Amino acid sequence: MTKIIQRQASAEEKQQSQQWELWESGDTDRFEYGYDRDVQFVVQSGEAVIHSPTNPPVSVGPGNHVTIRKGVEGRWAISSPITNRYQYI
Repeated sequence: MTKIIQRQASAEEKQQSQQWELWESGDTDRFEYGYDRDVQFVVQSGEAVIHSPTNPPVSVGPGNHVTIRKGVEGRWAISSPITNRYQYI
């Protein structure tokens, strides 16, 4: 089962996501996180590749809708400071 799912966000998802929590990477070029529940987010700006032992690398950028399933150990390689609107699902 794919645990990180990336696709283009619909216009409706982009609009709805503006009500979600904001996450900004700042100046770091890497970020590690163990997901203890499912999360979805829409990338507002920036670019990164999410690496995980349970999934092939996933590139994310502006306008992408991403779902990460509970249990993923994610390592983000951030090539351009990234801003996401996210919510737990």
